[in-house]
Amino acid sequence: MTITTNPPSDPQARPMKRSDLPAGLWSTRATFRHGQCDPAGIVYTPKFFDVFNQAIEQWFGEALGISYYDIIGARRTGLGYASAAATFFIPCMMGEEIEIVVEVTRIGGKSYTLTLHAFKGEDEALRGQFVTVATALDIHRSIPIPDDIRQALTVYSQGAKR
Repeated sequence: MTITTNPPSDPQARPMKRSDLPAGLWSTRATFRHGQCDPAGIVYTPKFFDVFNQAIEQWFGEALGISYYDIIGARRTGLGYASAAATFFIPCMMGEEIEIVVEVTRIGGKSYTLTLHAFKGEDEALRGQFVTVATALDIHRSIPIPDDIRQALTVYSQGAKR
């Protein structure tokens, strides 16, 4: 069964306003540091993926109630990205704070898609999309999304109200 709430990111996508997203989505804040920027003070593109990954790890514990580290460590279940993409709308600069909002946009059999929206104030600065595949780390093969993760993803996505 696949649940899709929004179409995948599109390179021709238009930036959203923070108020365009459904209520009930989890968010966190990140401030860009000197080491994440080029000499002009603009954030290096790869740093956004690192910030997004940190937000996803935090989201697992705070919003889904599942330890990301337990999944990968003790449970030996991988949550690797089969695809990662970003659409950039406005630059982010050293010292600026963004709000990152996590949205579940698809739940499939062995994979799910997260869309992360990064806002500077009310304006979307960039959007990331991550297709995550559940894998058995000991054999490096895809597996069905574990039941507790599937349930948590479903509950989270249903809690977002448009």
